[in-house]
Amino acid sequence: MMEFYGSAHNHTDRSNFRLRDSTNRLDQLCWYAAKDLGHNFIAITDHETIATAIDCQKVEKEIRKEYPNFKIIRGNEIYLCRDGLNKDNYERGKDRFWHWILLAKDAIGHEQLREISTRAWSHCFKQGKMLRVPTYYSDIQEVIGVNPGHVIMSTACRGSFISTRILDYAKEPNEELYNHIISYLKNMSDICGKENFFLEVQPSFDKEQILINQTYKKISEDIGFPVIITLDAHYLKKEDESIHHAFLTAQEGDRETSSFYASTYMMGREEIHSYMDNSIGKETVSQWMNNTKLIYDLCEDYDLTKPLHIPYLPKTIDTISEEEFLSFKDLI
Repeated sequence: MMEFYGSAHNHTDRSNFRLRDSTNRLDQLCWYAAKDLGHNFIAITDHETIATAIDCQKVEKEIRKEYPNFKIIRGNEIYLCRDGLNKDNYERGKDRFWHWILLAKDAIGHEQLREISTRAWSHCFKQGKMLRVPTYYSDIQEVIGVNPGHVIMSTACRGSFISTRILDYAKEPNEELYNHIISYLKNMSDICGKENFFLEVQPSFDKEQILINQTYKKISEDIGFPVIITLDAHYLKKEDESIHHAFLTAQEGDRETSSFYASTYMMGREEIHSYMDNSIGKETVSQWMNNTKLIYDLCEDYDLTKPLHIPYLPKTIDTISEEEFLSFKDLI
């Protein structure tokens, strides 16, 4: 039986405004997921921007004419940093801008995403040539933690704090580090609620990603957090990799993309299996794909648009008196 599947971590060209990142167009990406790949949903998680929120709603409406159960989930990939990080106290080599995924389950959840994004941009500073937009741990505690149940969290890609710690553990296993990883995950899940927390793995032949995937399997078995497979799609199809590489390096100079972005494209179920079965096991891969239904079921339909109120002019502009015009202008 075909697995239920949707990718909860994907990028569009809206991720490009600070640094070149993705060649995906929103409508093309979502239609490809629904029509060509038969996915059940897709989540849009651009890098610290929720600019596609209304566009997602419009594209979803069009797709549902043919695929009525398809969902576009709106989210954000934030940069989770220590409290108070700014230009003056930033320490090169020590401070990192760790990736983390947030998905809005409902309208309240999206309001929380907007508040968190606003705070991140209020913290922004220039570091070298890069504009940084950090989200503090206190931000997600104060926004999500005080009213949990509306936002889903997942552990993101190799750019996350926890993935780095997992690689340290995989290379030199020790009980103290493993317990630290478990403690971190439990603390984060306490903010959003355990039922809204997911461990994220990705299909790849890269040795580090395989180590991360295998360690998450152990963690899931030990503490029960469900694992989901995401694609972290930055380009649409495998054959677009060279185009994506050229796009990334066209202005910023030489960037190492072959390893990190080698499998960050939209793929179907069989291709996911081809990347992961040997290292994880076919049944486990199927289960991890089916776990994405938990996210699908948690996310409600909600409308972010508001009614448009247009002022009514009782007379045409050429017949209105100057006094009436000035009076009306004061009202608007």
